[in-house]
Amino acid sequence: MGLLDTLSNIKKEGFDPKKDKVATNSKLEAGSYPVRLKSAQANVDKNDRTQLAVALEVVSGKDKNRLEVIYFSFDDGLPDFVLEKNGRTLLKLAAMAELELTKKDLTDEYTTALALEKVIGNQFLMNLSIAENKKNPNFPYRNYDFGPLDNEVSDPFGGTGSTIDISDDDLPF
Repeated sequence: MGLLDTLSNIKKEGFDPKKDKVATNSKLEAGSYPVRLKSAQANVDKNDRTQLAVALEVVSGKDKNRLEVIYFSFDDGLPDFVLEKNGRTLLKLAAMAELELTKKDLTDEYTTALALEKVIGNQFLMNLSIAENKKNPNFPYRNYDFGPLDNEVSDPFGGTGSTIDISDDDLPF
């Protein structure tokens, strides 16, 4: 897409250069998204906490190719309810990505990232809800739940099903 096409698309979206801000919120809105596990890595954040960063990529719909990055930390200084929520979210994500985590995989964030790398590309459904953060309204809480994708393939001609029956008589050779 060239300069003119890009600017035309921005104008169609309703951008008013006299009133609107240049920076837009790139985070996904609340909703259900078919996603694939794109990456998993561990690092240390600015507060010296080890964290696991899991990137999920939307695979279809109007938000196709957009990313949602979820950060998990299990450091001792965090409140119990945060640790428990992070644990439940991570276990559910791993299960939907078809990864059965072992004790060895859960030694720390680094071993968990290595385990998740085995299922990169696996797809599942991400349900994202957003709740108000009264202490810091600019950073609302992002809550995740995961489930399986509907495996049934839809037929563009109105039917449903994932198989097509073709007899040998219908083949040209």
